[in-house]
Amino acid sequence: MASVYAYTARNGEGRFVAGSLQAENREQALAHLRTRTLFVTSISAAGSATSVIGSIVTAWPISAAARTAFFRSFATLIRAGVPIRRALDVVVESCRDARLREAFRSVSSDIESGSELSTAMSRRPREFSRLFVAMIRAGELGGALDDILERLATLLERHLAVRKKVRAALAYPVIVASAALGLVLFLVGSTVPAFASMFAEMRVTLPWSTRVLIAAGNALKNPLVWGAVAAIPPLILGTIRAGRRSQRIAIRIDQFVLALPVFGAVLRKAVITRFSRTLGTLLLSGVPLLEAIGAANDVIDNAVYSRLTRDLSAALREGTSIAVALEQSSLFEGLFLQLVRVGEETGTLDAMLLRIADYYELDVETAVAALGSVIEPILMIALGALVGVIVASILIPLYSMIGSIK
Repeated sequence: MASVYAYTARNGEGRFVAGSLQAENREQALAHLRTRTLFVTSISAAGSATSVIGSIVTAWPISAAARTAFFRSFATLIRAGVPIRRALDVVVESCRDARLREAFRSVSSDIESGSELSTAMSRRPREFSRLFVAMIRAGELGGALDDILERLATLLERHLAVRKKVRAALAYPVIVASAALGLVLFLVGSTVPAFASMFAEMRVTLPWSTRVLIAAGNALKNPLVWGAVAAIPPLILGTIRAGRRSQRIAIRIDQFVLALPVFGAVLRKAVITRFSRTLGTLLLSGVPLLEAIGAANDVIDNAVYSRLTRDLSAALREGTSIAVALEQSSLFEGLFLQLVRVGEETGTLDAMLLRIADYYELDVETAVAALGSVIEPILMIALGALVGVIVASILIPLYSMIGSIK
């Protein structure tokens, strides 16, 4: 049984490269890498005790923007009649992502040895999901690889556009909250201690809020506290990322995110857009329904909807129609379900899914615009209230001190 091997090596120019490939055994993987004149520094099967370094190196996701730009350029060259291997060599030279560049160099080597493009890509499942393999295989079988690559490039571009819109909507509150936190820490760490010594000399009775701020200000004088504060965000992100490796925890996290007011609705629509456009594009390209659903599952990037697609595949194998299977879930709106049913009954499911994706993509744009108008005043009020509490905690004992002097 073939295994996925992660490797690190140096090429003929002495540059460090890292990637993965599928092989029957370690010797076969090494033999393939030697044909590319690579000096292998480490290689290990996924899941083995010695795969830690390779897993760390190849764990960082490939840039979505670099992948999209690569396939658009590749599709353009193939459409112009350039041979596959020559097109790969041309586009690889301008690829900005080191891991993607290494993966396609490896694919090019396989093609030179007689492999088809889809077969060569399937040997590198970490870099190329079933979506890429299924669409390109359909293009090779149908003799329309140029059309399929154009559709794939368009699909990636639309996915990237939706992702950027959602990230932009989420980035604004994060930036404002970070700025607010920095302002609060500055006030507590620099301004409050200056007043604390004054209050101590005058023996002013302090309210509890002032005492809390003074204690926090004294704590912030310790560099270790600043280190702990700086370590909290990456620690939280690392914990969430580690927890998502467990399917049960990942589902809990995504259920919580989807249930958030305002944010959850935007993310839900973005996931439905991604699912609909991917599945519709695969079906339009001639990929069988079950295989298309499996490939769409790889790009959903949401554990809740991912579990749904697995249940959907099981229901379809039992003879249930896709519309009926989707209706058993509460994750889709009535309009989506009705349009899928119409598409299935009229034999135009692929075109209907693409229309659904267009509709929800426009809906995401509207929701993102509304999100900004809702979040901005809320953040301003929260920031003003927080600063007001700090100012009041200083002014109240200050007025008390002035009164006692009189």
